[in-house]
Amino acid sequence: MDEQEAARSLQMMRATRGKLGERTTWSLARHGAVGVLAGSLVAGYALPGSWPVAVIAVCFAATGAVIGRDRRRDGFFVNGYRPGRTRPITLALLVIAVAALVSAVTLKAHYGLNWAPALIGTMLAVVATIMSIAWERVYRQELEGTDP
Repeated sequence: MDEQEAARSLQMMRATRGKLGERTTWSLARHGAVGVLAGSLVAGYALPGSWPVAVIAVCFAATGAVIGRDRRRDGFFVNGYRPGRTRPITLALLVIAVAALVSAVTLKAHYGLNWAPALIGTMLAVVATIMSIAWERVYRQELEGTDP
């Protein structure tokens, strides 16, 4: 492969990544689904008995539905844990979600605040939705080769 061939290949790759970046635009409802799923995992602990386990099962099934919907609509699903500039956003959301869950369970179990998981889960839903939007923007910038 000579220099011109290599340059053409790189240009084709950049053009393809740019087109992919244009296609990776998700609706507010799709971002909201991420938020609702994350928030529900925490809020479900406000429910009595074994209902939190049922909420977890529903969230897993809904996650599968979101993945399937993305694959049907876009032809692909982008894993949030992928390497690149989006990983710090994913890890920050994971830390926030785990802290929210620990806080919710602690407030309910040790302090009798049965409503705490619902409140914290609602707040997490908003935060996760915002972070999902930020994640998409960073991902598109990465694909298009632009600076954040």
